[in-house]
Order: sequence, then C-alpha cells, then structure tokens
Amino acid sequence: MVKVISTVPCMSVVKQVVCKNCGVTLQYVPKDIESERHYDYLGDSDEFRFIKCPPCGHKVGVGR
Repeated sequence: MVKVISTVPCMSVVKQVVCKNCGVTLQYVPKDIESERHYDYLGDSDEFRFIKCPPCGHKVGVGR
C-alpha cells in the first residue's frame, strides 16, 4: 500500500529556471513540464519541453 509521507516535493526533484522574457526565477517539478513536437520541412521532428511563466505566459525551455 502506498502511503503519503509529505505533500511537499523533495528538493532533489525541484528545479529552477529564469524566464528570459520577464526575468523572474521559476521553480518547478517534473509534473509541471509540458511538451510540443516541432516538425521541419523534411518531416523530422524535435520535442520541445517547457514550462509556462505565470507572470508573462512565455514558454520557458527546460532540459530533460
């Protein structure tokens, strides 16, 4: 049986990134990450992983 010990995320999974649009520092956990697939004219694709900046709505790229 799974038991919840704490609802606060463990600091080992919490990451930080700076929004280059408005300059705020954002803190996020893996469940906050969204992704989009972008295709070029040859049909190749890349996955773009990002979080949305709450103050300005800008998509801020995050690593894996």
